[in-house]
Amino acid sequence: MATVLTTDYDVTTEASTAEVYAAEDLWVVVLMVILGVVGVIGNTLVCIIIFRARFLHNLTNYLILSLAVADLSASFFLVVNVFPLEAQLIRQPPSGRVAAEIYCRFYSSRHFFWVSVTASVFNLVCVTFERFFAIVYPLHYPLYFNLRKVQIMIFMTWAIPNLQEAFAFFINPYLPESHSCGYGFSSEELGIFVGVFVFLISYFLPLVIMIFAYYLIFHNLKKETNSGDQSQTQVQADSMSKARKKVVQVLIIVVIAFTVLWTPNQVSYFFENLKKPIVPTSHTLYKLFRLMAFSNSVINPFIYAFKYKQFRKGFRVAICNFPKNQVGFSNDSSDRHA
Repeated sequence: MATVLTTDYDVTTEASTAEVYAAEDLWVVVLMVILGVVGVIGNTLVCIIIFRARFLHNLTNYLILSLAVADLSASFFLVVNVFPLEAQLIRQPPSGRVAAEIYCRFYSSRHFFWVSVTASVFNLVCVTFERFFAIVYPLHYPLYFNLRKVQIMIFMTWAIPNLQEAFAFFINPYLPESHSCGYGFSSEELGIFVGVFVFLISYFLPLVIMIFAYYLIFHNLKKETNSGDQSQTQVQADSMSKARKKVVQVLIIVVIAFTVLWTPNQVSYFFENLKKPIVPTSHTLYKLFRLMAFSNSVINPFIYAFKYKQFRKGFRVAICNFPKNQVGFSNDSSDRHA
């Protein structure tokens, strides 16, 4: 997943992007820093709460923890990588060929920022799959989800984005003759292919998968509510159903936020790669689309705070050091495993 910086497919210097950023409005870079700082603080709190509140230690929350780490990383690199480049606080590579190559291929390309953003998307997909099997195919759940397999899933949510974004290493070379970073593909066709591939893998397909999965989850929960579970008492069945619905509702809000905030940017990115831009990259609307996309890594902690009751309990236990019996802690299995 990436936003377009330039439409030149021949190797060019940073001059083209510098012209775009020279006209960058002050409010854009200021909001960028604010978003990054708030994202770092909010997602750090999520990580601390899940670590310290033992009643939040379940597979769903481990995946939410991984999502928070990805959003924390994206927010961090938004501040230390994206902001300095777009505010032109850093204008050229460092001296020394090796340092300059590393700068161009990893820092100037914003490699780690986009890896973090893509990891966030893949973590959302993993959380969706976990809830899908837990609710739609509960008998098969132990076959596909245990601590070891979740650890592997989390590892893959980071490994795959690193592989996907590896193309940036090859299209952002250091140009010693001008002491600047180049950008571009060897051919227009290759640039279009890579752009469409990134759009499909890191945005469109994950979105389709998540929407379809949550449709089936809600359909199953509706049937469960109507029929009940004969293997449990009605009180237990109602309690479990309510707990599941609450978690699913939170995650659906997270997915809706992802859809609303990323869609304008990704649609623009898709047409830009087809060389049919719908919004010029220098236009204020395009800058707004980018800020909307960047804010996605910031809002999830607020969603948890307002909509996830167990998370609020965890905050009072982990941050405020309240005893469990003062925050309504329950030993009910529906709280621990929903």
